[in-house]
Amino acid sequence: MNDDRTAQAWYRYPIMWLIVGGPVGAVIAGIITFALILAHPDPVIDTMHPAAQVLQGGTANPMAPPAD
Repeated sequence: MNDDRTAQAWYRYPIMWLIVGGPVGAVIAGIITFALILAHPDPVIDTMHPAAQVLQGGTANPMAPPAD
């Protein structure tokens, strides 16, 4: 039996790129996402808008007992 196949370098096998490509793509996507988060952070929303204070009964803590 005559086998004409010769050993190739690891990067010459297509199945290797299918196995390694997924995790490498996920790492690259994570780095891009992190860079976008740093470049464009979400704005801080003021949750204590005056209208919200009226609905909540003012700025006093509702769990505190009333003062004597």
